[in-house]
Amino acid sequence: MANYVLVHGAWYGGWCYRAVADALRAAGHTVYTPTHSGLGERQHQSGENITLETHIRDVCGCIEAEEIEEIILVCHSYGGMVATGVADRLTHRIRHLVYIDAYVPGNGDSLISLLHKALAPETAAFFIGSFRDSAAENGCGLMKPIPAELFNVVEEKRAWVDRRARPQALATFECPALLSGSVNSLQNRHYILADNWDPSPFRYFAKQVEGAPGWTLSKMPCGHNIMVDMPAELTEKLLQLA
Repeated sequence: MANYVLVHGAWYGGWCYRAVADALRAAGHTVYTPTHSGLGERQHQSGENITLETHIRDVCGCIEAEEIEEIILVCHSYGGMVATGVADRLTHRIRHLVYIDAYVPGNGDSLISLLHKALAPETAAFFIGSFRDSAAENGCGLMKPIPAELFNVVEEKRAWVDRRARPQALATFECPALLSGSVNSLQNRHYILADNWDPSPFRYFAKQVEGAPGWTLSKMPCGHNIMVDMPAELTEKLLQLA
């Protein structure tokens, strides 16, 4: 049986993996869905001083406290920033690293700097401007969640996603990933691209890893939130890694 750690993206919480986690557990596996500081059931800890480093430590803390080994580490969207940092520090514990429509940073990259690489200049400027405007409007450095509709979430699940999403600190998008390069020694890395929404920055990362040593690439015909739109199909892919 495998140990799965599922890392969520911006504005969400471990709740977004509910259907996938239930199915993996039903198949006999152990599953952890840690929620980042300030989000989900931890929204009472929210504050503008939360950074990417905070969230990396959240997940590392879960892994270390639960003494998890031989991990299939799965991440979505902004969670790619977090999971890359986790895998770089705890490489010896990671068996597979799975990016679900997620950012793949190098040393010194922030999410905002990656948007400049992954999108056309005017599109990147629009998204970055909206994040900063949102944080300024709130007056507390917190960005409002992007509505589920803009991620092309299936219509019947949009309300479920929107009422659970919470504001997140802009600092998490501005903080650079500080990596030693240890993560690059992992030989089992996988990228799953959501192939039914645009403008998507994640096509850039899919192209970067396609054909690269140690990587596999697959695509799924849905919007950005694959674990919400196609949980059964995503679960099947994750089970194959076990």
